[in-house]
Amino acid sequence: MALSSKEVVELSDVEPSRRVVAKVRDFLKKLTPLEVQRDVPLVLLYDQRSEAHYLICHLPGEIVNAKADTDAVLDPHETDEYKLNRDIYTDTYAYRIMQQDAIHGRTFEDIVAEYDSTYRSGRPLKIYGGQHRVTAIKEAVDQGINKPHGLRVYFDLTTNQRLEIATVSNTSIAVSNDLLDRMQEEWLGSEFRTWCQTVGLLEEDQNFADKRNSAGIPTVRVARTLVINYFRGKGQSLDGAHQPKVCQSGAGIDPDYEKLRKSITWTDKEFTRMGEEFARLHRLQRERVTKRQTDSHQEFANKAIHPCVAAAWGYAAGLFQADPRAAKAHYGLADSVSPRGSSDPMNAKALSTARLKGVDPDTYRGLGARISGNELGRMLELFILQATKASKRGITTKLANAAIQSFEAKKAQLQAAKAIKGI
Repeated sequence: MALSSKEVVELSDVEPSRRVVAKVRDFLKKLTPLEVQRDVPLVLLYDQRSEAHYLICHLPGEIVNAKADTDAVLDPHETDEYKLNRDIYTDTYAYRIMQQDAIHGRTFEDIVAEYDSTYRSGRPLKIYGGQHRVTAIKEAVDQGINKPHGLRVYFDLTTNQRLEIATVSNTSIAVSNDLLDRMQEEWLGSEFRTWCQTVGLLEEDQNFADKRNSAGIPTVRVARTLVINYFRGKGQSLDGAHQPKVCQSGAGIDPDYEKLRKSITWTDKEFTRMGEEFARLHRLQRERVTKRQTDSHQEFANKAIHPCVAAAWGYAAGLFQADPRAAKAHYGLADSVSPRGSSDPMNAKALSTARLKGVDPDTYRGLGARISGNELGRMLELFILQATKASKRGITTKLANAAIQSFEAKKAQLQAAKAIKGI
């Protein structure tokens, strides 16, 4: 029993079974793809890996909305309660973009489905790949948007075929948060990337890294964190309460950065100098650590661009703008080690061993190794003490431990004052 060549062209040496032909005919009659409406023959293809026949066609969003079943199961003869696909997540940044795309008329392609009316017959399009796109299409249809969308529709699958096709359809390369940040920054414009190239954080014609890397190329998140904290610290009193922050990543543009970005003067001399000094510190840190034989760990080499360190260093740079002497000492951290030695200006080994006995757990990995409010405060205190209190420039084990103790003492005083105020 062959299909009519006016409707479907078979491009395979493997002849479809009677059951496949019957389901294809039923599909064409009941859902009427746009190709059929326009008298354009569809092509019945054969997936040799899955040993299954399928059509590639287009359906209006209203039909996808009305007929798609995102709760498809592996074996409907056993149960139709436990869905095959993962849960649908509509609270992610990627989905919000997809939703807005659909509402603005985006047409999606390659939604993977099986035409199966043996269970929940009112929704015979069982979705195995693209359930988030189908959900976005539904929301667009609810707002009166009815665009055509492309589907790959399989017919008469076995349980094993369903599992294989669904697995392949849901296997993808995950997009890193850092890559999403870089894409967002591209959308905002080239000013930030150009500034980073100008000050030396990036090389000429180099872009931000799409993930943390051994080469020490900063990610958008690290660069944003440096910049936003410079402006957070600027104009603050040294005696005040300070709280650096690490920019959020992946889930949309950090709102504080997005707001700040509009007011930045990219050619400001002090702002440019801050970037140059940080880039100098980072380059020297990498150079010293990577060339020596011991303590040459990657995390030591890239210590300056750890988000916690970049946040605290940037905040201190802004804070010291009102005190040229402290600013000079802060920027001079790169000059605190011998020009020809192997010592690194961040003294990453000393930071890794710093801790407050009786307070820090055994799992504590040293100063500036985590991202938390306490760790940001401790790291900032280290830069403040180094520039204003230390008798000798540079980071030492004593300075690192003193910074932790000093921060914890200040925190305790603030908590005590708050408690007394509430009496």
